[in-house]
Amino acid sequence: MSASSKELDGEDPSPPAEPEAEDLTAQAGTERLEASEDDPDVAGSTADQVVRLSSTRRSRVADVGVALPETHGRVVIAEVDEPHRTFAIPVSLDQASMIATLLRGMPRRRPFMADVVVDILNQFALSVAMVVITGRQGDLYFAELTLFDKTAQQRVVPARPSDALLIALASSPPPPIMVDEALFGTA
Repeated sequence: MSASSKELDGEDPSPPAEPEAEDLTAQAGTERLEASEDDPDVAGSTADQVVRLSSTRRSRVADVGVALPETHGRVVIAEVDEPHRTFAIPVSLDQASMIATLLRGMPRRRPFMADVVVDILNQFALSVAMVVITGRQGDLYFAELTLFDKTAQQRVVPARPSDALLIALASSPPPPIMVDEALFGTA
């Protein structure tokens, strides 16, 4: 129902309050379904199947770096609560550098693309409510940004985990980072 039809029906047209992060993290745990082998999008070998389970864990970016002789960076994600499991996501060297800069609060001479995205979102009254690392297919990881507009309408945008994490780290305050439970056992 649109805001104008609410006004005609005598309902309060004021926007609903933005949901608390805790409410969002509880919702995130109920929206994921286990991938089926019958699903044509994930058919193939076990390594090619998208790993998804029904619960998510509140997490944080614990570290970022390069383990030589690898030619890419790795972002280490850690659970906030017990048992504090970790896993690493491969990222490009330039993204590893940007994540390290934001994670350590280092000064920047110019804004990163994540800063620009956050500014654009703010200009359009959108806020990043949550980042969810949703699954993995082979060596590829997947994520979503949950956004809210000024009327508290939720929008979910697919993203690369590195981009989603950069946007989360560039946001003030940073939104919760949720990770599908299954990913802690696959890395």
